[in-house]
Amino acid sequence: MKRFSFIAFTLCFVSLGLIAQTKKETKIVVASTNMNILYRGMDNPISIACPGISDDKIYAEVTRGKAKLTKIGEADYILNVEYGSYELPLTMDVTLKDGTIIQKDTVVQDENNIIDIYVYAKINGKNVYLNQTSFRVKDIPKVSADINNNDGGLIDKETLLKKPFVNVEVEDFDFPVKYKVIYFMMASLSDKDQAPLISKDERFTKEMIEKIKSLKKGEKFVIEAIRVNGPDGEKQVSNPAIIYTIK
Repeated sequence: MKRFSFIAFTLCFVSLGLIAQTKKETKIVVASTNMNILYRGMDNPISIACPGISDDKIYAEVTRGKAKLTKIGEADYILNVEYGSYELPLTMDVTLKDGTIIQKDTVVQDENNIIDIYVYAKINGKNVYLNQTSFRVKDIPKVSADINNNDGGLIDKETLLKKPFVNVEVEDFDFPVKYKVIYFMMASLSDKDQAPLISKDERFTKEMIEKIKSLKKGEKFVIEAIRVNGPDGEKQVSNPAIIYTIK
């Protein structure tokens, strides 16, 4: 899975070098460049640093959520949020009929939309708690397809053949996530007896280009079954069938 550097969270702990020696109250500043948001199914780079404490003494772990935190370098980590819910153990207060309150252990299904990370430091042989940060989890927005910025309707052959490939982009997303077209089919709606033509990348095949050249004004063709591959794996685009009419 590729690493995407556009999501970077910095956990910055100030003046923690005094924690073991003086036990004075320490002010902790937590900063995030992206409003503490993680994206499911992709590599989320996270930086965990603490001025005054060497990197080899810092330890971080996921304490809530279904995710994997991997250290890849000094102060650099990758966090992968998994798909699906998970079992979250809870301890609840239960009031009996006589008014007695007891604690009962139970398990609930959590939707894995919140990830908590706890950070510790090993100081003078003891594990010292530093901070806890929560992250919201989102899915990467839908991927849509078009041809030369045209997602259906009238199109002239000359404009189409200048850029004979399927373009895809992520809808309403502020970061450069890349998807590659790995499959699509083209079929002429005026010739239903002909089998669809198939491409295994974003480009139109020679047969597709020749077919487009042969279409007359008013004839329709469809680009369908468009599939892409990206940081969260292989999937279908949000508009898998696009119908064009030659003008």
